[in-house]
Amino acid sequence: MIERLLRFAFTRRGTVLAAAAAVFLLSVALLSRLSFDANILNLLPQKGLAVRSFNTYLEHFGTLDHIYVLFEVPDGRISDQEDLIDAYVERLRRAPEIASVDAELFDSVKDWNYLFDRELLLLGKDQSAAALARLAPAGMTGELERSRGMLAMSSPEVKAYVQQDPLGLLRLLRDRLSRGEALVSFDPTQKGYVSRDGRSRLVIAKPVRPPFDTDFCKRLFARLGEVEAAARRDVDRTANLRIQIAGGYRIALEAERVIRVESIVNSLTSLAGLLALVFIVFRTPWILLYATVPLVIAAVFTLGVNGLAGKLTPATSGASAMLFGLGIDGIALLYLRYMEERGRGYSEVEAVARCSGTASSILLAYATTGTTFLALMLVDFPSLEELGRLVGLGIIACCLLLLTLVPALVGFTRPEVHRRPVTSAWLGVFVERFGRPILWTAAVLTLVLGIAATSLRLDTRLEKLQANTEGAALEQQMATRFSLPRDVLLAVGEGRDLEPLLQDTRRIAGAVEHELPSVAFSSPDTLLPPATAQGEVALLVRQSGLQPAAVVAELSRAAKAAGFRPGTFDGFAGRLPRMLDSTERITYEGLQQHGLSSLVSRYVARTETGYLVVVYLYPRAAADVERVSRLVNRAAPSFRLTGVPQVNRELAQRFLPQFLKGVIVGTLGVALLIYFVFRSVRDTLLAFLPTALGFVWSAGLLALLRVELDLFSLFAAMTFIGIATDYGIYVIYRHSVEHTWQVREVLTRTGAGILVACGTTLIGFGSLVNSSYAPLHSFGITSVTTIASCLVAAVLVLPALLQERRRP
Repeated sequence: MIERLLRFAFTRRGTVLAAAAAVFLLSVALLSRLSFDANILNLLPQKGLAVRSFNTYLEHFGTLDHIYVLFEVPDGRISDQEDLIDAYVERLRRAPEIASVDAELFDSVKDWNYLFDRELLLLGKDQSAAALARLAPAGMTGELERSRGMLAMSSPEVKAYVQQDPLGLLRLLRDRLSRGEALVSFDPTQKGYVSRDGRSRLVIAKPVRPPFDTDFCKRLFARLGEVEAAARRDVDRTANLRIQIAGGYRIALEAERVIRVESIVNSLTSLAGLLALVFIVFRTPWILLYATVPLVIAAVFTLGVNGLAGKLTPATSGASAMLFGLGIDGIALLYLRYMEERGRGYSEVEAVARCSGTASSILLAYATTGTTFLALMLVDFPSLEELGRLVGLGIIACCLLLLTLVPALVGFTRPEVHRRPVTSAWLGVFVERFGRPILWTAAVLTLVLGIAATSLRLDTRLEKLQANTEGAALEQQMATRFSLPRDVLLAVGEGRDLEPLLQDTRRIAGAVEHELPSVAFSSPDTLLPPATAQGEVALLVRQSGLQPAAVVAELSRAAKAAGFRPGTFDGFAGRLPRMLDSTERITYEGLQQHGLSSLVSRYVARTETGYLVVVYLYPRAAADVERVSRLVNRAAPSFRLTGVPQVNRELAQRFLPQFLKGVIVGTLGVALLIYFVFRSVRDTLLAFLPTALGFVWSAGLLALLRVELDLFSLFAAMTFIGIATDYGIYVIYRHSVEHTWQVREVLTRTGAGILVACGTTLIGFGSLVNSSYAPLHSFGITSVTTIASCLVAAVLVLPALLQERRRP
């Protein structure tokens, strides 16, 4: 069948070339629909509970759909640049791409009086009792003296703060918030979200569209550039103020750029290296045509089809480079066999037909390689599923183009016969002479490197899959500068009614506070206590017997005695009737209506079916993650624990089962294909021998070189089961199927082809070593080490073993 196909492609080359051109044009049209996915969570297993919960959290609470504008001065204080910042914020609010702007905690948008009038309800039962004591005559004097001492700072903000809170009730509230690390550390006397060193300020804005929309991101950043230019023009163009943008939008835009650049650079670097190698080996320009046309069509076709089915991620940006390295193997071997048959005196069409044996072995090798890549689609790892689909489909395309397009191109160009055939007689001589020492050396290497492989390091953390971009680095700097908590655990609950969820969050917070005091937390009752808790405070207020008129009169007397002017605290006195009204309550709707949605939305979100709430927990040690998990399950069984530490924990737990699944499926698929052709268990096992030895050797070498593998590189290494088996297949096919019993003759005829095939694969996968995306870089190192190890086992150990088996 293969012989007839080769003859048809050679004699009907016009039809074959026209069909290939049509496929190429269709693929180019499909390629225009290819999109890019910069969302790192889409790289992770989606069946895990922690990942699904994390996706839910980010959908309703996450910061991916915000931008962070960072203002910083190299020296001096950020407060000196308030005019420019205010001009920027004002123009930012008017930008059509921006839905809302949060520039400071106390701004005109937020009606803090709603909470100030009900701050006793926020303090809880214990601290509200302390606050009520300060409203009594005995407690006023000391607090007023403390407030008078604060006025020595001579700041308008401090003066306004003291007038708003003469008895230090807000300090009680701030202590309650800071105890649970509820909000970003802030100083209420500063304007805006200012860093502790006073040199940076943060403004948070929410655009009208979600991130990962490349066109919108480009328009958004163009608008931000216009806003900055206009603000500087309005105030002072030479102001010594640096403005940077961080957040999910910048990361998405930079990641999309990384994917696009990596895809192009890796592909071109790989293709250029491969073409240079085959040209040096065959010394004819025609080989450049035979290699380039099928590989480019296969790559464009694969990417075009992927444009219909999915998106390209950073983890799959090296797929074309891998495909080039794998696909050119068969082209080089088939052309080498064709020139071998032409050198024996056969005509062009006869030489093409006599290539059917090599074409069969290539078809089997492609099938084994494609099987291991397609087996990745069974692994619950979206990035690997896409990589398996891309390269697996590309291998199938390369196989079809190899059997049709290469004979057609050969018939169209009619290359001259090499006077000196490309062989590797020296390799056959070497193995024939040193067969036994080769086997003994291989045994010792396997033992030593096998022991070393036990110390191979693996890092399964989510952070290892993050693209290293300037935006991601800036977010890390912001977290340090503004004391933002990292490695947060999230207890997420969902239900139809809000009150039961708030009660659950109160139980979680109480349990953490009493059982895990080293773990800080932040729960919804920071701003929205459960109705039962508010009722307890209201009962304390009624029992205190404090009357607003009497408290106001006593405050006026005590303030006069402390040296304050009459009327200084009229604003605070006006709030006392509402503060001491035991019928008042804080509600979710009330917070929304008074401009405090940016605060409560951190904890509570309304969904189509009800409400979603979250409690933030900040573990200080790895052991805390397990303890927090048990505590949440006990305090609120319906809540799901997620967050980066929990996702990393789940990835570590799911790694081994998924890895074994992929290895078993890939190995069985490859073994069945080899057995179907060889019809021999012995030959099937011999074909696997170089792969087994190569895996042990490469694992030991990587461990000795202290190379750290991530999940992507380790899972992707499963594909070497099919790739490395190809080299053993070529040797066994010539030896057992074509009955070339002399190992020296086998290596003379196939050794050069195997070396070329391995060289092209090393170039294709080795180009990933220069990748800026860490998982691809790690995979490139793993690829070079593994493929080189399997090559040595295939051209030295396997032939030596075959030779010793036939020795009398």
